[in-house]
Amino acid sequence: MSDQSEHHPDVELSANQEVAQVDGDEKIDEQAEAVTLPPVTIRFPSPTCSRTIPKPKDSSEAQDRLTIYPQPSETMQDLKLLINDWVGAYWLGPYSLRLPFVKGDDGRGKVFSKKQDLSEIRAGEKLNEWLEVQDAFAHLEEDGERLLEVVKEPYGEFTARQSVLRLLELIAPAGSTANTTSTSLALQPGSTIFESVRDGVIASSGETLYEEVEVSLPSGRKGKGGKKELVKVKRAVSNDKTHAFADWKGEWTSVKLGDLPISQPSLEISPSLKSIQISPFNPPPPHLRQLGHQLYLQVALLEGETVTIICSTRGWFVSRSNINNFDPAPKQNSDGSITSPTHSLIDLLHSLSPLFSDKLSKISPLSTEPPSLDPISTVAIPQAEPAYPWLANVPKPATSSEILRTQLAFLHTGAYGADSVDAARDWNEEIQGIRELPRGSMQERVFREKMLQKVWAEFDQAAIRAVQTVSRGDIPAINPSEDPKAHMYLQSNIFITQGDSDALDAYAHLGGDAAMRISHGKDAAGVRLLNKLDVDGLYMLGHTIVDWQGKRWICQSILPGIFSNRRKEDDDEEEEASPAAANDDGESQKKEDWVKVGGSPTTSTVEADKSAEIEETEDQGDAENPMMIYGLDSEKQTSIHWDKGTHKLMAQIGQAQRLAAHKVKDGQDEEHEFYASAEVKGLRGTDGRRYILDAQRLSPVDIEWLEKDYETESGKYPHRLAMLRPELLETFWESELKRWARGVADKAQAKKDEDAKEEASKEAGPSTEKTDGAESKSSEAEAEAQAETPKEDQSPAVVEAAAHRAEEEKPLDASVVGDIKQFELRFNPDAFVDQVPSKDSDSEEAFLPSTINDESDPSIKAVRDASVFLRSIAIPAVVLDVLTGNTSGLMDGASLTKHLHGRGINMRYLGHLASTIKQFSAGADGEDRKETGHLAALKTIVVQEMIFRASKHVLRSLIAELQPETVTYAISHFLNCLLGTSYNSSPSATFNAIGVSDREEEPEYTKLTPGTLRDKITAEIQTRFRWSLQESQFAEGLRKKQILRELAVRFGFQLAQRDYIFDKDQEIATTAEEEKEGKQSKDKKAKKVKAPVAKRSHTFEAEDILTLVPIVKSTAPSVTVAEEILEAGRNTINRGSIDLGLEFMLEGLQSYENIHAVIHPEVASVYNQYSQAIHQLARLKIQQVASQEGSDPEQPLGLDISTALRLQRQAITVAERTLGVYHHETAGYYFNLAMLENLEGNAQQALRYFRHVLNLWDVIHGPDHPEINTVLSNAGVVLQAINETSLALALQRQAYESTLSLFGDSHIQTGQSLHQLTQSHFLAGDMAAALSTSEKALDIFIARLGEDHSQTKEVKKNVELLRAVIDNVEKQKERNEQMKKESQDRLKAARERTTLGNGPGKTRRLGGTLGSTGSGGVRIVDPATLAAAAAAAGHPIDTNGQVPAATEGAAAATADGSAPAEGSNIGARGTESVEELVKFIQGQQTPATSAARRGKNALRGKRRTGAKR
Repeated sequence: MSDQSEHHPDVELSANQEVAQVDGDEKIDEQAEAVTLPPVTIRFPSPTCSRTIPKPKDSSEAQDRLTIYPQPSETMQDLKLLINDWVGAYWLGPYSLRLPFVKGDDGRGKVFSKKQDLSEIRAGEKLNEWLEVQDAFAHLEEDGERLLEVVKEPYGEFTARQSVLRLLELIAPAGSTANTTSTSLALQPGSTIFESVRDGVIASSGETLYEEVEVSLPSGRKGKGGKKELVKVKRAVSNDKTHAFADWKGEWTSVKLGDLPISQPSLEISPSLKSIQISPFNPPPPHLRQLGHQLYLQVALLEGETVTIICSTRGWFVSRSNINNFDPAPKQNSDGSITSPTHSLIDLLHSLSPLFSDKLSKISPLSTEPPSLDPISTVAIPQAEPAYPWLANVPKPATSSEILRTQLAFLHTGAYGADSVDAARDWNEEIQGIRELPRGSMQERVFREKMLQKVWAEFDQAAIRAVQTVSRGDIPAINPSEDPKAHMYLQSNIFITQGDSDALDAYAHLGGDAAMRISHGKDAAGVRLLNKLDVDGLYMLGHTIVDWQGKRWICQSILPGIFSNRRKEDDDEEEEASPAAANDDGESQKKEDWVKVGGSPTTSTVEADKSAEIEETEDQGDAENPMMIYGLDSEKQTSIHWDKGTHKLMAQIGQAQRLAAHKVKDGQDEEHEFYASAEVKGLRGTDGRRYILDAQRLSPVDIEWLEKDYETESGKYPHRLAMLRPELLETFWESELKRWARGVADKAQAKKDEDAKEEASKEAGPSTEKTDGAESKSSEAEAEAQAETPKEDQSPAVVEAAAHRAEEEKPLDASVVGDIKQFELRFNPDAFVDQVPSKDSDSEEAFLPSTINDESDPSIKAVRDASVFLRSIAIPAVVLDVLTGNTSGLMDGASLTKHLHGRGINMRYLGHLASTIKQFSAGADGEDRKETGHLAALKTIVVQEMIFRASKHVLRSLIAELQPETVTYAISHFLNCLLGTSYNSSPSATFNAIGVSDREEEPEYTKLTPGTLRDKITAEIQTRFRWSLQESQFAEGLRKKQILRELAVRFGFQLAQRDYIFDKDQEIATTAEEEKEGKQSKDKKAKKVKAPVAKRSHTFEAEDILTLVPIVKSTAPSVTVAEEILEAGRNTINRGSIDLGLEFMLEGLQSYENIHAVIHPEVASVYNQYSQAIHQLARLKIQQVASQEGSDPEQPLGLDISTALRLQRQAITVAERTLGVYHHETAGYYFNLAMLENLEGNAQQALRYFRHVLNLWDVIHGPDHPEINTVLSNAGVVLQAINETSLALALQRQAYESTLSLFGDSHIQTGQSLHQLTQSHFLAGDMAAALSTSEKALDIFIARLGEDHSQTKEVKKNVELLRAVIDNVEKQKERNEQMKKESQDRLKAARERTTLGNGPGKTRRLGGTLGSTGSGGVRIVDPATLAAAAAAAGHPIDTNGQVPAATEGAAAATADGSAPAEGSNIGARGTESVEELVKFIQGQQTPATSAARRGKNALRGKRRTGAKR
């Protein structure tokens, strides 16, 4: 609704508009305008208690009516959601919306309209909640008054329970201290610290600052003397520094784990009631239920009284019951009267308890004060898995007494006993039913995707609960007689199997358990891909993977008919028994059932044909698997099922995934055509729908890996299920398309040249020029590599990768390429697939080689070429992009994994990636060199990721079969062996036997030692990544704090927050610090000395592992409709229509919010994209203004930066709650917000966020990363804006020193860092240092970029100007010395004359001059003389002796530290003034104000362009 969101665009997409086809040439007025509906007024009844609705501040404000401006597609239910949150209607019980009563001819309400479904809209009668608002008023004219009335409805048990739940939401909102009913999978779910960072309550050390304040007790009880009892509590306060970098020490300091902020305090809310619970007198007995009793509620008021409230059909009333005795009669008033039931429970509580009214008035929506915390940081997360912090604090007390927590299930379900519990949700029918919703219009597509995302999120939550139930052993297997590893379970209509134990040997030929685990992961990825493609007529089961306590569990919705014992033979017998029915009505009925439920909307003739084909397939199929209609039968490898209707649908998937149609032979040598692999199966459920299963073979195999890396000297790879990623196939296809287009263009050009030669003897000028231009333009990639490393020092690998990139980026003349449809490249997913040996075979081989390997077939050759492309082109391209600085944000293993997957590179290639980095770092002759700069950082992350992944495999094998209480001992011992050996080189394992058996053996983890663990990890890395890890990596290269975080987050466990001691030096430092704190607090009574902590023998103890967290891999895809709108916005902006493009982006953003319910990582990503678009557009406009002579530097940019700021702040809160406070994407969002705040002129906020970004880098990556220097440099630029020149210089110097150590003294990055440092030295007044750094930068730029590069010229001009400044300072110094000498001589002569003329003891007052004997030796000149001297020098000043502040700043420090005389002509060189010099060195071209004004204003608002990423 228009009043629910502040950023809705004025332009909406029409229902039938195809967003992806928006053309930039279309006029804006041709876009569909938003349909605006007239306002609707809603009238409310009045409550019985006067305190229920607070009195408005404005007496003219009506409390009995509300005016709403609805959107066209909104329904009555949407209106009710808005009504429930309004202050004048929050108290309502069950109600309906009705049109005002107008009597009709039949005595009932007048019929206003009839809909196609025969429903009527009558005056005074209840309106359907799904009725659209505009349909309810279809009978009115455009200007007719639209009025709805709220009418109370009678209570039922459901509405009674909903009223209690509504009351709980009101008095104990989520995220508040009053909420004690929530339960979660782990500790502190969905935490955020953004508001603490924003308000500065988190210190630079990461520690939250508190102050003691006195507050009254929430119970309201009185202390001595009748006064309210006060207690002292800690409350977070803002750090009282000038800015976030005020305490910067100039060196990198790591934040202690014990001080890391992990969450902000909950919203403080005083309880409105002492307690509320479902009365033990429930359920109402039959005779009272007949009288209308629905529910009994027991409420303890703050006044001390406990009442039993009865809900009847008419409303709520207080009964005469007490805690022990039940009396349903209404309680009498003091005058003996009995009050009739109150319709609203909240209204009744207001009348019973004034304290309830008082406390409730301080809670939203009644409170007039804004909430202390943004609601987006406290509300429950509806459709996303909350992030659980990797460090957590144990709640004290561990839990609170809350009887209602155990009664929530009743409030939600109404079930008093097991016999009355409703059947579990039919997940499959829900998912497939939503798939079949209409999707013809934009509104229908949005609604459909919203419902799909909602049901997938709920399915994931149900799957987690089911897995935990199964894991505990609470559910018996449905096949108890089989091997325990093959057990299957059914819980909540979810089919659960183990995903990492190949008990049935189905994957024996591919690697057994390891292959099965990978297969299920690939299957889930395939299902996600199919869900995204969303082919009408193909269905996928609900599918989720849950990794929990070392095991992988596969959760699927139930395929209809999968548990049916009915065999195909039974169907045949029935058909024979009733041939007439089968041939006539029965057959057509069967066809109709199939078509109506599962078929796609086509003509009836085609539907009948499909049905006939399906029945034909049924006759040919194997009787053992009657549901299977398409693909290779796993149980009978020679049997292939095929169905024409399914094949047509699979053709759409083949088209989207570029899969080739290919033939596969069955056991009878009969060929069948497939697009996907024959192993992708199609089954027909008893609901008539076609389901696709086993989707792991939607991509072809990585044949190069299987041939070259599966089996090496160091051993075999764990499995043969090595597949190419879809992203790689797309990249390879695009690369081949460019190569094909270049070939076509070259042939066309050659033919054109030949024709030209025949016509004339001279060369064809235009074509030659075009080719030369292309060649010059294509060398950009080589130039970038040249800038990083001189050509003569570049390794052969760099030269080759840069040459290939340059070749690919050559511009093409599209006019000569022709039709792109002529290009054909498709992949055969069955190519090179291993065959299963037959059971009768005598072969000892685990697998048989593929029979589909003829590379003369283009589709098979394409698979080989793509596999080669991955090794030879894709991996070097990643390293080249990192080397040239085109890739940013790689902070940890998770960001590296996401980046590599996006580029189509599997994580098994980490070893190859590390080898490529080594090759890129080599010299020109191939000799090994140590990695530097970006490559060194990438190498560190790659090696760390290999260690993490190997550690994960080892740890999983150790804990998979353990009891939950033993798992904590295993994990702590594992961490001690991996990370705690510097503190205790021989950690000992602890095992407490459960005691159920005398033969209980000690588990495997107890035998683990640091040496054996390192051997296991080294072997895993060699086996899985083909990389030899050096032993020294464990002692020197292991970033312990960072790998601990990755293990906790990605393996799934929470650690107790404290300072973990990783080595002896850290223990000594910590002890010294504690002693220092103890001494400081000895004499201070206010501070309590910390209790001594017992010294630990190990870094980690079992109690440090608080709980394990399930890792969920969902198959819910991204939302396509919102993506299309967003992409249309980007394309429109790129075509120059900025305003329309931004409106499209806001429309897409609104769709994301609508579908994902705001708090979702996808929504955070879109918020960030929009804000980044605004930021980039603002920078472009600033550059355009700067390049225009005579333009006003303060003119508005015409961009809504305030909205971008608001969305970016929300993006951070959402990301922290769903991804994690210490997540690489969260860090990126903080950096972008800092840049936006800087753009808007909020320097203090920008500095807070920059400081927090540094803390995030410390936790996620650690020091020594090139991007940290970017943060330091940008923070320095902001500090310059607020005149903190010395601190800015310290930051820039630290950034330079770090860059120097990472890149060396001749790298382009070092040159750019020197360039920034030059400006800081200049602004600090150190001209000599500024000149020195600028000269060093110039040498680097000349060597790297050449004399003619624009940046080289800029630095060269800086050097010349700085030399001129210093020359003038020296000259001025000489003049000062000369004037000083002259003054002293004149003074001496005057004294002599005075002594001679006046005799001893007499002095003579000097007229206009006075010699100064001070250290400065500055001559004091009268104003008139000073002005005349300045005018003669060509720099006139006023008679007050005022000179520009820039001149003062530039000459603030001379060579000997003395201050030059006022009015000295410093920096004069030709016609250039010092102001121009300052501006030029800052990189600005427009005239500017003085340094004093610049310090205050120049980097304010829209003009701050110094900071760059």
